[in-house]
Amino acid sequence: MTYCAISFNHGVELWNDGVAAANKGDFDTAISKYDAALRTRLGASCAGIVYSNRGIAYNSKRLVDRAVSDFEVALRLHPGLIEAYVGRSFADISKGEIDKALGDANEALRCDPNSRDAYHNRAVAFLNKRDFGKAISDFDDAIRCDPDNADLYLERGNAFLTNGQYEAAIASFESAIRIFPMLAAAYSLRDFAWEKRAYELLNKGLKAASERNYNDAIRFYTDGLESYPGVRNHAVLLCDRATALGHLNRREESARDYDEAIRLDPNFYQAYYNRGINHRECGRIYEAIQDITETLRLNPKYAPAYVDRGAIYFRQKKLSEARADWLNAVENIDSIEAEHRPRLLNNIAWQLATSPATPRDAETAIRAATQACELTNWTRSDCVDTLAAAYAEAGDFSSAIDRQNQAMQLAGPSSEDYGGMKRRLRLYQDQKPYRAKR
Repeated sequence: MTYCAISFNHGVELWNDGVAAANKGDFDTAISKYDAALRTRLGASCAGIVYSNRGIAYNSKRLVDRAVSDFEVALRLHPGLIEAYVGRSFADISKGEIDKALGDANEALRCDPNSRDAYHNRAVAFLNKRDFGKAISDFDDAIRCDPDNADLYLERGNAFLTNGQYEAAIASFESAIRIFPMLAAAYSLRDFAWEKRAYELLNKGLKAASERNYNDAIRFYTDGLESYPGVRNHAVLLCDRATALGHLNRREESARDYDEAIRLDPNFYQAYYNRGINHRECGRIYEAIQDITETLRLNPKYAPAYVDRGAIYFRQKKLSEARADWLNAVENIDSIEAEHRPRLLNNIAWQLATSPATPRDAETAIRAATQACELTNWTRSDCVDTLAAAYAEAGDFSSAIDRQNQAMQLAGPSSEDYGGMKRRLRLYQDQKPYRAKR
């Protein structure tokens, strides 16, 4: 009996030494001490705890198979040992055996409904199954059990973030920061959540604007601007809000937003372009040309800028400059959204083919009008009508007559454009090109 008592006491000393080493992060020493303790006469219940402790040390060294083996022995020797269930659930997660992890975490919580680590591990298991609602609920319970643990708030914030719940994520990260102001990851993740929230609001604003709900769009953009969106997103939100304000004819407010967007991002060519259009609508033509020219300096392939500057030059009777811009627009038409290309190509071709003043350009007009017809599968009468005018300008009256007849057939006699098409057909039959009115 004396020997058993001495052996037990020695085992307890080794066990305590192992715990002390583990608390310092020296898991090799901890495992060595636990090995020695298990060679003493600790008794089944205490030995079960030591096996569980050694399993936890193996977990820390990512030796999960050894850890699982120790937890199984621990539970045979000490049934209902919560730490063993919790430790094995962690090992299960590391092995990718998520259902087993859930089973072990559930068993731990059956034994102790206030086990922080069991709730935590079950939350991580649910995250692996992408069941964010249950994961967040378990993080809530883990926090209830340990409300001053900043890491739990950080992990819950990450779950919210991954699930697209940006405001909840931000609140959770800020709770982590209040508890532990030196937790650097919480700051970076909070800022990322702010940016994601701003981006989400930007997309909502774009959707509202596409549906012409400009007041709603402005509200979404404004909320996004209040979400610490980062410099680039800040500039984009300002630019898009400015555009929505312009649609409501709130031109001066629009101008201020464009100015600020450009201040934040001096290379933001879209903001220069949009501000140029805003200047044009306000009658500030010189400023409009300046901004559109800067747009093209920053992005020489941006076709919409060529189209609009060409239109301004045309109205100023700077016909050579207008023609040059329209030629560049045709060359760079791929920079325009696909659904807008036919209309722009058709407009350019019409100006180059029918302008009452020179210089006209039949070759480019034919190319642009043909592209517009191809993009619309030869179903739009206006595009075919323009192609006929381009052929007439080139002196190919046979092709002009064929295309004009095709355009009239597509339009039908009831169309309001039919009369004009018919008059142009007579011109082509008389070997004359069409000239638009000044």
